[in-house]
Amino acid sequence: MFQLHDKTRRRITLAAFVSAGVLPLFLIAGWCVNRHLPGCAKADADALGRQLGLVVKLEAVRHLRPGVVLYDGIELADPETGQTILRSRCLEVAWRRQADSQGQLRPTLCVIASQPEIETAAIGRGWQWLQRLLENSPGRPQVNVQISADAVTLRADERSQTMSEVAALLETLPGRSSAQIDFRLVGAETPEPACIRVVRSREVSPPASRFELSTGDGELPCSVLALAIDELKPLGPRCRFHGQVWANETPDGWEGEVAGQLAELDFGSLISDHFPHRLSGIGRATITSARFHRGRLEECCGVVAAERGTIGRSLLAAAVDRLGLVPGPAPLPPGDRVAYEELAMSVVLDANGLRLRGLCGSAEPGTILSDGRNRLLGEPARGSQPVAAFVQMLVPQSIVQVPASRQTDWLLRHLPVPDVLPPPGAEAVPPTARAHLPDEWQR
Repeated sequence: MFQLHDKTRRRITLAAFVSAGVLPLFLIAGWCVNRHLPGCAKADADALGRQLGLVVKLEAVRHLRPGVVLYDGIELADPETGQTILRSRCLEVAWRRQADSQGQLRPTLCVIASQPEIETAAIGRGWQWLQRLLENSPGRPQVNVQISADAVTLRADERSQTMSEVAALLETLPGRSSAQIDFRLVGAETPEPACIRVVRSREVSPPASRFELSTGDGELPCSVLALAIDELKPLGPRCRFHGQVWANETPDGWEGEVAGQLAELDFGSLISDHFPHRLSGIGRATITSARFHRGRLEECCGVVAAERGTIGRSLLAAAVDRLGLVPGPAPLPPGDRVAYEELAMSVVLDANGLRLRGLCGSAEPGTILSDGRNRLLGEPARGSQPVAAFVQMLVPQSIVQVPASRQTDWLLRHLPVPDVLPPPGAEAVPPTARAHLPDEWQR
């Protein structure tokens, strides 16, 4: 057997001790010191910001165990405006391998958020950021992201809404990417969680997105939806929506459909706060189908109903004058407002016009508005009314065909408009004109 000198054995033993014991100890100690240096959190924030395309701020970074990182005091902001999009007390991030929607094991970034808050004023920027994430950009790692939180707070200027049991999943699959969030609203009856889903398809040319919203078995307060969609604010603070919304992105813009019910719809907030008429009452609107394209309502059918409210004389007169509604046989009581007991009508609105049908059960057939016994307004004799007549009813007292005002501008940009076509069987004749020239030009 090979014999070593005692001094040689000591040197070998000392070298092994240093390399296997002392050196790793110093390396680990140096790594720990480096992780707690003031610039470490900023370096991690910059690296995370480059991956997300946002400005990231961190108070501290802690490595709980291999593959698990805890970010304390994280804040995400828009790099262009500096506006805060999201802040959270802490985020726990871990890498795992989980099955995707197709059953394939894929690397998944699992994020658990603690007390996250989202600024609704920056939802538009957040949507753009989500669109970038769903796009298949070169060099971007094809990983899934799973986010969960016990509660998420949506913050506006003076309002806030808390969502509970929030679960989100961002998937990147061959041919498409998708993002889905399931949640319940604190204080709202939602037996089944609501769901918002965005899909980016690369199987069509050019690639396009699809948006879906389902309230499940419950209702969503329109005040929450209005935090992102300003057009829903006039529906009233207690209005709730139950149903589905879908929209597809096309080269001409977004097109889609809404179906569902609006409960506790405030007619005062919808009409009196925006037009020179008075109408009060809390009602409901059942939307059988409402199709839109490029921000304009193309067609809509449904039922509107309310009980016990008041209507201004000016609105009654405008409905008779502009829409051809049939007034009641009895004279109206004195005063600027008239009390009603029931409002019920079916509505069909499209490019051919507006068609109303009275559904009140407390008066004669065809009654749209009643005082409980007699008709105050009945359905028009003519089946269809021009959309412009509806606009004139809401904004009357004008010598032009369609009043030019802020309210009518919004209405005409969102309501159906007819095509300019010649009558059936008639061919369009090109216009002719004769110009009279001076005598010296004719020579």
